[in-house]
Amino acid sequence: MSNTEFSEITIEALHHITGGVGAADFASIRAQAAQYCPATAAKYANINPASINRASATAMGNACVAEMGPFKGAFAQPRINAAIDSAFPK
Repeated sequence: MSNTEFSEITIEALHHITGGVGAADFASIRAQAAQYCPATAAKYANINPASINRASATAMGNACVAEMGPFKGAFAQPRINAAIDSAFPK
């Protein structure tokens, strides 16, 4: 599996958002994540995007990485963390 296959899990739209995720962006994120971690995407299918904060985004990201397993997760974790940092600046 090449590294380019993981580019879909990055959250490009969030590079322009500070402090949260919009409903349209979250739907796109969930659709992309479902390709790699379908159980996690299904678990969070009905979450209100307005309720997502850094802690909940981190929990979702960690669950997705765990579902991917150690090999795929190792490639995805830095991208997920970067997307969370972008959406929720420290």
